[in-house]
Amino acid sequence: MSDDAQHETATTGRFPPLARFNFALRALDDIALPDYPGSAWRGLLGHGLRRTACVTRQPTCAGCLLIHQCVYSLIFETPPPPAHDSAGFTAMPHPFVLDLDPQAPRRYHSGAALALGITLIGPAIGQLPYLIHALTAAGTQGLGWERGRFALEAVQRETAPGTALWETVYDTGSGACRQGQVPPLNPPPAPALVRLRLLTPLRIKHHGRFIGPEQFTLTDLLRHLYNRLQRLALMYGGQPQTFDWPKAQALLSGLRLQDPALTWHDWTRYSSRQQTLMQLGGLMGDLVIGGPALSQVWPELWFGQWAHVGKGTAFGLGAYRLEAIENRQAPSA
Repeated sequence: MSDDAQHETATTGRFPPLARFNFALRALDDIALPDYPGSAWRGLLGHGLRRTACVTRQPTCAGCLLIHQCVYSLIFETPPPPAHDSAGFTAMPHPFVLDLDPQAPRRYHSGAALALGITLIGPAIGQLPYLIHALTAAGTQGLGWERGRFALEAVQRETAPGTALWETVYDTGSGACRQGQVPPLNPPPAPALVRLRLLTPLRIKHHGRFIGPEQFTLTDLLRHLYNRLQRLALMYGGQPQTFDWPKAQALLSGLRLQDPALTWHDWTRYSSRQQTLMQLGGLMGDLVIGGPALSQVWPELWFGQWAHVGKGTAFGLGAYRLEAIENRQAPSA
């Protein structure tokens, strides 16, 4: 068996199913978005899905008879599965993340094209038609400070994460949603050296405090990543026992962090639920990871690009991308 075949065999089935979607939209009015629009998109989508899916009209999901069958509660108010308790977790991971372009404009004129990226995980992938309906209806309510309306034109799915190849699974002309089979997740072979670039603020804690640029370590990053992947696999399919952080800590001596260029980026959002402004700052920038153990944590790092890491993933926070570094010697021990 070739090295690539062994690599695929070792990773196939470890991760929960995951699919990345791009919602192609058209502005019907002028639209003005806040500096970080993740909160606005999440709020609009959540309200739209609740109006679409909630049949009991209870004010909260807690105590609802349908909490384990409702599409809205599954995605936005994720309860522990009825088969077991929360396994020691204080909150359930939602089966979606927003995938936002940090370079996208914040103001769109009427007629302009805009896009929303949504990654769905596990059973949530099959609920795509509900999200299409919810976002279509939400477009009539308006988005941003000026409540600018928009229309959904099409939805594309990436053929496999990281390929940048997209296929149309829905368009308003046909009105049909054609998903097909979700391909397995197989990370590419590990490079000797990789640059990790944070696209949106990374919010991770150590001893109850958010980590700043001076306190950042690979240990904290990987601990949060492994714990998140374990929870996702536990909830939505995969092999949670393979994301064993206590066991993975033995690999840290074989990893090297170099060239960290991190800054703290403040982000303020308005919480309509709490009716107050909230500060949600995090780390931005990039760093380089190498060392002989990189190949052993590479699958987790690769999958984390699509699952995000840290707090606020439902707003699109904790997004990063990996870039293999060519023609450069890995840092020595």
